[in-house]
Amino acid sequence: MLDDRYMPKYRFRSVCDITADFLKQKGIKGLLLDIDNTLIYDETLTPLPGVKEWVQRMQSEDIPLVIVSNAIAPRVYITAKRLGIKEYIYSAKKPKSDGLLRAAEKLGLPIDSLAMVGDQLKTDMLAANTAGATAIFTDRARDEKIFKFYFKKARDGEKELLEEFERRKNGV
Repeated sequence: MLDDRYMPKYRFRSVCDITADFLKQKGIKGLLLDIDNTLIYDETLTPLPGVKEWVQRMQSEDIPLVIVSNAIAPRVYITAKRLGIKEYIYSAKKPKSDGLLRAAEKLGLPIDSLAMVGDQLKTDMLAANTAGATAIFTDRARDEKIFKFYFKKARDGEKELLEEFERRKNGV
């Protein structure tokens, strides 16, 4: 049996496909964002295509954004600065929920009004579901180039979980 704690509530091809209208319709008031393979390519500090513009759109629609990443401080700081995101949590230790709860506190919003957006079921989605945030999965930008041993373990069983997500979504 598959562990529902890893299941996203919603799935998007890219973070850029998430719209302010969708969030407002679902009662989501702010986003907690992973960085690697969600906002930037994992081995660089280069934003994924369209991400800078997406961040600006979200901010113009008054959707607060906080980066919540397991990455070290310099990587998170540089990414936040390049994208114009003021709030961030580094070394978040996902799948623990502490980083998400700290981000909610920074925003002054209840955790159940926020969504965690990321590309890993066993870290981002588990942290979201444990904390009480909405879990939004984005397909990863590409296969990880660095720390393959770590990501392989984190990705174990992901295919089966995503297949189950699609079956449930389609009522099968």
